[in-house]
Amino acid sequence: MRNILLSCLLAGTAAAQTTGVPGINDLSVNGFGSGLTSCAVTCVPNGNVTLTYMVSVAPGAIPFVLFNLCPCQPCSLTAPTNFCSPPIPATACLGSNQSLDLDLNAACGPIAILPVGPTTTGVVGVSINVPPIPGPPCTNLSLTAQAMILDLCGAGLTAAPGPFVFSQAITVNF
Repeated sequence: MRNILLSCLLAGTAAAQTTGVPGINDLSVNGFGSGLTSCAVTCVPNGNVTLTYMVSVAPGAIPFVLFNLCPCQPCSLTAPTNFCSPPIPATACLGSNQSLDLDLNAACGPIAILPVGPTTTGVVGVSINVPPIPGPPCTNLSLTAQAMILDLCGAGLTAAPGPFVFSQAITVNF
């Protein structure tokens, strides 16, 4: 069991996707993922856990956490480069530093959006209770989350202009 959990935690990330920058666009789940790039993967064998998603943003920014039931899909929708400070590193997504990395296939179901609320402290969170999920550990279900943060430094999406930025996407397998 320990080897399965370790291999899930060490699963690689997709190269050079949206990077979480603490104080601007950083997402973590139960302490995992802060400062990583999109498509980081972790595992909670068979669920039965409370997942706490924390978003580190600029004071006054308003984060929302987007969820769907598929693994991360790098560069689903590339966004224009934003001008946040500190800067968000460039991605492999057409040279931008932003992309929506949720899989938009209909089979993944609709994207669920949970508001996290305005912040004056810079770090806010939302929790989700996950019931027990039977079957082989870490292969039954994927839940991917990515924060969208309303912030004046953001340029939004080409099809939906800002002011917002994205965090890195994190997939949790059960």
